[in-house]
Amino acid sequence: MKRTFSESLCELPDLRSEVLKLLAQVPVGQVTTYGDLARALGDEKTASARWLGAFFKDHDHQHGCTCHRVVRSNGEIGMYVTGDPNEKAGLLKKDGVMLTGLGNVDLACRFSDFHSVKPLKQLKEFQFTLAKRRQRKSQELTPRTFAGVDCAYRDDGNAVGAYVELDSETLAVTFEESVVAPVEFPYIPGFLSFREMPVLLLLLDKVRRRRDLADIIFVDGNGILHPRRAGIATCLGVLINRPTLGIGKSLLCGSVDTKRMRAGDIRPVYDNGELIGNALKTKNQSKPIFASPGNLISLEEATLFAKATMTKHRTPEPIFYADRFTKQLRKN
Repeated sequence: MKRTFSESLCELPDLRSEVLKLLAQVPVGQVTTYGDLARALGDEKTASARWLGAFFKDHDHQHGCTCHRVVRSNGEIGMYVTGDPNEKAGLLKKDGVMLTGLGNVDLACRFSDFHSVKPLKQLKEFQFTLAKRRQRKSQELTPRTFAGVDCAYRDDGNAVGAYVELDSETLAVTFEESVVAPVEFPYIPGFLSFREMPVLLLLLDKVRRRRDLADIIFVDGNGILHPRRAGIATCLGVLINRPTLGIGKSLLCGSVDTKRMRAGDIRPVYDNGELIGNALKTKNQSKPIFASPGNLISLEEATLFAKATMTKHRTPEPIFYADRFTKQLRKN
């Protein structure tokens, strides 16, 4: 029996559960910060700190919860789940935590000695593994079909995934498929793959049961234009062993000179001296998009195919149609 794409993904941690385990370690009379918790999760650059703030603002707050012990890195107590920061201050005082005249916490009582399995560090290592497995190019690509894949999120905790296939010459839509699946992993910059890949792998499994996948798959997200050279287009491409390219709508990392950039221009994106993508524009007044190879494709080819499929819209047509399809599905 053929192995499904979904079976190739690593087991994802329950980050919310892991955070609560960390919170339970903060002693009475001490506080921790969002950054401390992020580092305890294995996120040294604290990209997850913003998500942690959102999580504690709207989590399942039970009797005895000690989320009041999480404060900002400058000592500000920040918001509280009930919406009343004075209540948070009162609980901290009850714990024996000293507050300054401005209502800030004295960070001399800061706790950061957590015991943790560092789940985000494990996911980073998985990304590094996939980056090493990425193949630059297998053969000369002469695609007959392109496809775009994208995800959109609904208010019920589910995501809709869309696959739209196009003829490579006419750019006419020839096939569409969709899937609805729950989303468990939060949005954390640099970890988008683990939020969207479960949905996209289910989607591509569904497509594969009906027909062959397109020759090149455009992914709404980055390829090697990523701090670990393992954006969602790279991770997805390696797991399904297909040519993929990533289209980013904002610059995740690296630097590029877009001053006086005009339609048709190509501007290189460098990160620590390494060329990792190209910025492209369809119109003088539009914002640039960023193309980078995912798997089994070179940067030159990724740029060529992205540019060839950019017509009247800001993004390449496969991404435009996939994005439009997800919005239609979300409304329905």
